[in-house]
Formats: sequence, structure tokens, C-alpha cells
Amino acid sequence: MRNLEGFDMAFKKLVLAAFIVALTGGVSGQDPNYILSISSGNIPQGGSGTLTANLDNNGAEISGWSHGVCNDTAALICTDAVDGADTATIAGGDPPGFDAIAIYDEGYTVGVVIDLFGAFVMPPGTGYELNVATYTGVAEGTTAVAPCDGVLGSPPVDVVVVVGGASITPTMAGGTADVVGILSYLRGDANSDGRVNIADGVWIISELFLAGASSTCPASRDANGDGGADAADAVYIFTYRFSDGPAPSDPFPDCGTSVGQDDPDVCAASGCG
Repeated sequence: MRNLEGFDMAFKKLVLAAFIVALTGGVSGQDPNYILSISSGNIPQGGSGTLTANLDNNGAEISGWSHGVCNDTAALICTDAVDGADTATIAGGDPPGFDAIAIYDEGYTVGVVIDLFGAFVMPPGTGYELNVATYTGVAEGTTAVAPCDGVLGSPPVDVVVVVGGASITPTMAGGTADVVGILSYLRGDANSDGRVNIADGVWIISELFLAGASSTCPASRDANGDGGADAADAVYIFTYRFSDGPAPSDPFPDCGTSVGQDDPDVCAASGCG
């Protein structure tokens, strides 16, 4: 049994070595039949968000791939990268036989062999989700996140797919991340005048039930902090102001942001300036 196990491990190493040779030898120009793309999205400044790496295979069966994805650390920091939904099940419902991910502030690298014995491959198809990467927003603005060939890693990782033992450079399409600032607000200040008083309770009732004006900071209507906006929030404000009820939770009585406030649409304008 021990001899067989040794043979099995040696064979795996041989197959892996052959794959590495395929990755490093004779990389061609970008092939339009294979498209590696990065999604776009919003990432809050000081918060986190995700972007995906996706592959369209309009060519032949793929047995493995490697790539780097780079970002500008002045705008984003890459904090994690994991297998996407398709990579995680690519080998007959199981993860790849060889799967290496390395994380850097400026991006991540990936190396995948679907099956060391060639039993499973990626068939032609579109929209394969290869990876999901998590980023922290550093500075407001729009920044590129894109496949990067021979930039990250030691030695640097090439962007290739392996087809029939040959390295093919796919067409690379980058995405953008809009790093958006998160506006501070005052919980209970539904009318965004910088105070919490009877007018805010009236505003909530008017908005919800009388087709009144909409708050420019929907999160501020959640006076009782239960994650929603309804009549209970108006009652909460009235009770706080006139019946010795509890005060709103943070952010209150000072302006601030709330835990999990990652969506800029939560507050477009507030009484906090």
C-alpha cells in the first residue's frame, strides 16, 4: 500500500509539473475565444465590497488557468479572494485538484488545475465565476481593477488558460470600483434639520402614510434601531421627547455612521453637513 501511495504522489507531481510547463511555455497573444473579465461595483470608503473574476469560454475545453488581478492601493486594498461558485464545483461538484490563491494589498493571484488526472475540464460556456475578491475602500473616486499579466507573485503569475496542454492568453477586460464616501447622520432626524424632535415623528407619519416628501436620509427614520421605518419609529420619537422614553441608539446624540452602513444610498444627504 505504501508503494502505491508513493506512486500516486509521484504521478500527481508529474502531472502538476507538466501543467506548470504548459503555463510557462509559449504564451500567445490575447485570444478572443477566451475572455477573463472583472466586474464593476460600488465599495464604501472605509468599508468593504466585492468584485468577481469571470471567464467566458467560447473555445475548447480548459484544463486549468492562472491569473493575477491588480488594484491601485491608493484607492483600494485587497483583503481576501476565494473560489467563485463555478470554481468551487468545477471538478464534478468538487473543488479543483490544485487550487492556489495568494493575497496582496495590490491584488491577488490564482493557479488552478481542475483535475490532476484530466478527468474533469471546463467545457465551453459563458459567465463562469472564477473568484470573488473583497476590497476595502481607501479613497473616494473611480479606480480600475483589472487582470494583470506577470505583475504579482514570485515568480510573477501569467494570465493564461490551458487548452490541450498549450498556454493561451485570454482577452482581458478590467472593471471599475467606485469608492464612495459614507455620509454621517443623526438617528431619528427624519427631516434632516440636524435635530430630533416632534417634527421628525410628524415627518415619518407624513412620508409613510400621507404621500409626504421622502427623507433624503432614509436610515435616519429608523429611530428605534430595528432596521426598518414604520409608525413605531414615530411613536418612539414622541415617547423619547415627551414621555421619558429611551433615546435613539448610535448615531445619536452626535452625528456618525452605523455598523454595516455600506450602501451610499442609505443616506444621500443629512442634517450633519
